[in-house]
Amino acid sequence: MSAKAMAAPLELRNSPSGKIFPALGPFLIGGVFGFGALQGVASGADGGHVLWIALLAAVCLALGAFIARGAFDSSVKVVLDQRGFRDARAGDVLVPWSKVKSVRLAAGGKGAAMLNFELTGEPPDAIKYSSANAFGLMPFGRNIVHMEISSLDVRGQDLVDAVRKFAPHVVVRR
Repeated sequence: MSAKAMAAPLELRNSPSGKIFPALGPFLIGGVFGFGALQGVASGADGGHVLWIALLAAVCLALGAFIARGAFDSSVKVVLDQRGFRDARAGDVLVPWSKVKSVRLAAGGKGAAMLNFELTGEPPDAIKYSSANAFGLMPFGRNIVHMEISSLDVRGQDLVDAVRKFAPHVVVRR
């Protein structure tokens, strides 16, 4: 295949809105707990209870910051090309298209949230035991790789179209 005939790889990064909006909940809850702790201090409440409320506020705010930090990470997270796909969040291992039987777009509340790849065998250990593929540790679906896509800068259908382009033999399931 000539260099001109090869399609350009699809490189995906974090979507700032896909990371900021999920962080708003923990920030709001942390603010409510923080306000409650301040009210407790102002009213002379028991220091032990106020400390617990302040700790809850700190944990919620830290969780919000942890989630939101991804909005500022502009590195490539997922690559699809003529060789296969690679997800830096789940082992960063190339899965060749020859090992992929099918792909399915799993819809969530606000659109597609997950792309599920059915493989001809078990996924590599780096993917299987990554925190991003926690579903893979379940006793069912051991040959499925779950790719979370709601936090990426792409629509689910665009990913399915890319799979069709790079690997026409892969069955697209609904």
